[in-house]
Amino acid sequence: MVKETTERSHDASWRDKLRAWWHGDDYVMRHMVADYRTRPEEPLPSLEPAEPEPRDIPTIIGWPPRRQQIVQKLFGEGFNQPGGEELMKPLISPLGLNPNLSITELGCGLGGMSRMMAREGLWIDAYEPDPDLAQAAIELARNQGVKQHINIRSEPLDQLQLKRKSIDVVLSKDGLISAQDKRLLLAKIRAAIKPGGQLMFTDFLLTGSTESRTYEVWWDREPVKPHLLTPEGLQAELESLNFIVCYMEDVTHELKSAVIESFARYAAEVKAKGKNADPNERDWVISEGEHWAIRISAMDAKIIRLYRVYCRVID
Repeated sequence: MVKETTERSHDASWRDKLRAWWHGDDYVMRHMVADYRTRPEEPLPSLEPAEPEPRDIPTIIGWPPRRQQIVQKLFGEGFNQPGGEELMKPLISPLGLNPNLSITELGCGLGGMSRMMAREGLWIDAYEPDPDLAQAAIELARNQGVKQHINIRSEPLDQLQLKRKSIDVVLSKDGLISAQDKRLLLAKIRAAIKPGGQLMFTDFLLTGSTESRTYEVWWDREPVKPHLLTPEGLQAELESLNFIVCYMEDVTHELKSAVIESFARYAAEVKAKGKNADPNERDWVISEGEHWAIRISAMDAKIIRLYRVYCRVID
């Protein structure tokens, strides 16, 4: 487990730290989150030199083209989450996938994991609740020549209908957070998996008090309000559905490292560009940084943690 620091800095506001990060301070992202837990909500700073159009105001609500553009600059082309393929490989590699298997990905985002599997000749049904992300994922798959291997649909996970005993493998990387009824979704997945099938996913789980200020800030700022299970509750639910839980491991440190690396890399690129850096990107990137800093704050406080879960089905 990576040792996390909780050092505080009291001589600059949280948003000042983000501005410092924008100007190339790659040390900032490691330390700025500690201050945010007790700070009141602050208004977004205005863009310089001009205000954005109302339709283009920086936000993490929804996935307009501008946000899609910014997250791909932060996290890599074709990805809306930190870590890219490096964090997807541990989900895929233990499964022994081959083209004869029926594979379903839930919450595919921009489709990075589905495209990675499609390049290996695999066939995937992918579901993404956000229609903007789903459409972008379709275009990316088409542009990369793998569209014929991926069937991407936009559908809320709570409304998902899966054919009984039709799927060999169900995968999800941080994609289940939008599901409001995890128990019902898991029951649908269990009914859809064939005998001998597999379930592999990462998900945020509740590991601390919901009465804390840290939890309130995190929950309030999430664009889709999460309803989390505890690790013990998730394991009990899986076992009640006759999943064999092979392992549940805390992989929060992997996600946090990927976030810090992504923002540090982007900050270095901005610093290298100097005056040629696009000032209109700043508030979009700061908005995204705020989103991830608040998540990291909740993870550091052990209010929420990210778990990787692997299950098998016998019958």
